[in-house]
Amino acid sequence: MDKSIYTYALIKSLYDQGEDYIDSFWPFAIKAFPADRFLDSASIQRNLKKKFDLEMPLHVLGTILNRAKRRHYLKQEEKRYKLTGKGLEYRDTLETDKEVARRINALLEDMTQFFNERNKPLSRGEIGDLLVCFLHANIEPLIEFINPSALLRELAIRKLEAHGNLVIEYIQLAEQQKPENYRTLQEMLLGCVISATLYSKEPSDMTEITIRKFEPSQVFLDTNFVFFILGLHTPEFNVPAKELLRLLKNRGFDLKVFSFTVDEMCRVVNGYLTQAHRYPITISVDTLYSSLKRQGWTRTKTREFIANIEGILLENGIQIVWAADIDLKNYMPPNEELRNLIAKYKPFQDLLPQNHDLAAIEKIKKIRKRPVRRIEDSKVFFLTADARLSRFDFIEMGHKENGTICEVILDRLLTNILWLKDPSTKLRLESIIAAYSRDLFIKRRIWDRFYEVLRRLRQEGKVDDENISTLFYHGYIEDALRGFDDWEADEITSDFVLAEIEEAAKFKEEMLETKIREKEEQFLQQLKEAVSIKEQQKEREWLERIQKIKASLRESAQGQARRQSTLYAFVLTLLVLGIIYVIYLLSKQVGLVDFLTLLLPVILGGSGILGLWTKFRTYLERRLVTGIYIHKLREVKLDEGQRE
Repeated sequence: MDKSIYTYALIKSLYDQGEDYIDSFWPFAIKAFPADRFLDSASIQRNLKKKFDLEMPLHVLGTILNRAKRRHYLKQEEKRYKLTGKGLEYRDTLETDKEVARRINALLEDMTQFFNERNKPLSRGEIGDLLVCFLHANIEPLIEFINPSALLRELAIRKLEAHGNLVIEYIQLAEQQKPENYRTLQEMLLGCVISATLYSKEPSDMTEITIRKFEPSQVFLDTNFVFFILGLHTPEFNVPAKELLRLLKNRGFDLKVFSFTVDEMCRVVNGYLTQAHRYPITISVDTLYSSLKRQGWTRTKTREFIANIEGILLENGIQIVWAADIDLKNYMPPNEELRNLIAKYKPFQDLLPQNHDLAAIEKIKKIRKRPVRRIEDSKVFFLTADARLSRFDFIEMGHKENGTICEVILDRLLTNILWLKDPSTKLRLESIIAAYSRDLFIKRRIWDRFYEVLRRLRQEGKVDDENISTLFYHGYIEDALRGFDDWEADEITSDFVLAEIEEAAKFKEEMLETKIREKEEQFLQQLKEAVSIKEQQKEREWLERIQKIKASLRESAQGQARRQSTLYAFVLTLLVLGIIYVIYLLSKQVGLVDFLTLLLPVILGGSGILGLWTKFRTYLERRLVTGIYIHKLREVKLDEGQRE
């Protein structure tokens, strides 16, 4: 796979020398020619694939060849092309780009040494495979967005298997200590993104992507993405989310969140209080609760977060849009069949989060009012890090078939689109690390199954604290469980756990055991004591009480905002009428009756004073309600009395 790595780095290098994305590719076409004969487009296409592992659709290739012909590098006879003398000279200068090749070789050599030092010896070719797999995970959603019919197979992120954590570890090390190798990796990423433009339906789309700008757009954030930008998850997810948030703010996007998404966030965070004991602090599980546990969240911190979430969102520049018509507990989608369809993509999703996802899609549809075919004209998106939700929306809501823009947009897809529109933007490798990171954590469903089996064995006296501690040696159980997918939970049996304990005991180190038992004292203790149903009910009742108080305050704020906005709009209207009357008195060019005849349609017309008054009052109400609501929350001080 070394040629793909070389190709991506060279694409970026050639783009820097050209005027647009097409200029990144015609030099490859030149290099695909023999010295002395004509070739047709199909032969050139095959040579590009063989020499550079570069897929180039024929309709795009034709445009690229024509650009090379205009530069007098090619001549054409009927449908066949041949290098000119100028083209031969140019091909020789590009035959081996020594600087690009040198940097690629230096990168692969350093990565080989890095893997060897960690007792994971891989060949250059195997490391190349890992890098190409890593890069392709980033662009496959982009390719399908550019041309939904371009890929014949179902898109799926391929796993990096056991070495994925080392690839990410190397990238993080390179950014801090190996700037030249990090720059090479970054150029490979950017070249890979540029290569996705080859799948444009029309060659003109390759240049138009930089010309068309976004209309003023609203971006509604999904629950998971908000958790990331607030730093509640691991750096692998938090860093790229914050980077995308910065890009969106710089480009003037309005960042918003539905009120029912805020409710969903509170429900999820509140669940931490009864679920935290299930997660050790030395093991990474793909769930918010594991991250909060390792960040040291307490009951006090959890309840303070829930009480103050509205203010926290506003401090981060995120506006809350109230959706009084959505109650997640009782939500019914307009088409009940959507439940069965989304379950194909998210088979283990509970009812409330499913209601949230379906309600968000429906809300975006209503705001758009009609289907759109260009992302720049969409005006509103639902931004998520959930690839399965994005996939459901793309296929089952008819967007793939109809060529329309999805309500849901994947975070890394939007990042790539923003970079293509403005290549001067710095695109960090962290933007694609998250695409693979989920495969580097234990799936929550797998860990929960393991925990229940382990707890039962502990209660039955078949294992003790010393046995359990052995599982944490050198991340032993983390490596053992990481390879399981959600649907393989039934394979986590008592026999499996006992066998892993026996195997882990072979690596026992007394000093390490003592340290682990100290760190995991709470986890080991609570294996013996499950959280009671009464405690769980108590936490749910607390959240329901807080939500009722907030709903009441929100309703009160809405009424107060309506009254104030009506008063302000009325005063402004009187001022406008007064100004008009003064102008009438000064002019004295029309009679009073004529003046009133002219003024009446101005007042009553849809775009006249009455219409403007209504729009202004509505605008004021929207602006006032949030501030009044936050003020009322602060007066009530919901977080008081929640100290541990």
